[in-house]
Amino acid sequence: MNWNRMVQRMAGAAALAMAASIPVAAQVSPAAPPGIPMNPSPIGDTSAIAKEAQSWLADLIKINTTNPPGNEQLAAMYIAGILEKEGIKAEILDLTPGRSALVARLKSTAMADPSKALLLVAHMDVVGVEKPKWTVDPFAAVEKDGYLYGRGAIDDKGMLAANLAAFIVLKRTNPRLNRDVIFLATADEEQFWGRQRQDSDREILGQVCSRVCAE
Repeated sequence: MNWNRMVQRMAGAAALAMAASIPVAAQVSPAAPPGIPMNPSPIGDTSAIAKEAQSWLADLIKINTTNPPGNEQLAAMYIAGILEKEGIKAEILDLTPGRSALVARLKSTAMADPSKALLLVAHMDVVGVEKPKWTVDPFAAVEKDGYLYGRGAIDDKGMLAANLAAFIVLKRTNPRLNRDVIFLATADEEQFWGRQRQDSDREILGQVCSRVCAE
């Protein structure tokens, strides 16, 4: 995956999430009169979080979540550790032995209705690899010529890291959210929509009115 494009997508995801913190009437800014500078973007400089997201992506690629069998639990535990350092409580949803999803929430102080939440969702599992067809180790997260190579860099760990970055930016900037924002890392996207995943995801999806589905 071209990392510059990944950063741009991450910034876009953060912008969508930040929109949840701005009253609707204020989301369209009038043109500034001559000589009066416009307010800076609510996202700010994303270069620092982009570097962190690149590191998270590399680590996630190194966690082999090839489906089958998946083994997403290890990736879920890794993400939970990142969120814990940011003071964000995450819940690991165990589906079957070794397979888990993860959910975390930033709560709004302005809107009591949880059904109006914004969902950031991406999956942790990846398709299988034919190693003889690869020029690099698909689970080594090799960076070369401005690209990060690895199984899942595009589908879907790149966007998983982007959603994680957007979610953490929201926590660090501490905006006044006018709705809850939910981060969901799902399991078992690449094979089938298993009953266990249906039960865990259905409850979460029933709480949202809009989503950023990173695929």
